[in-house]
Amino acid sequence: MPDIDVDVRAVRRLEAAAKGVATSLTALESRITSAGDIPDGAFGHLPFVSDMLREKYAEQVTGGMELFRSGHDAFERVGGALGGTAEAYERNEQDIDASFKAIGTGMPR
Repeated sequence: MPDIDVDVRAVRRLEAAAKGVATSLTALESRITSAGDIPDGAFGHLPFVSDMLREKYAEQVTGGMELFRSGHDAFERVGGALGGTAEAYERNEQDIDASFKAIGTGMPR
């Protein structure tokens, strides 16, 4: 049976990268919010058309914010899962080391 060799530091780097992307997406969300804050006359003063354009623009901004929030949440989940995976591997290695030490101390010399 082949041994499983996991580079826990690489898993930790992936965790940090995923959480970094989540943080970046949060920063972009505030920019999207400010992009959606436009003055009333931004689309001119045509009856009905200006209001329709403003509503459609607001829908796009809202949809963009939802996508960024979803992306943020996904990367947070990935980062959390990678952190949990790294912790599990670290605990497993510690348990194996402790087992070998216990066996070693119980054997006659």
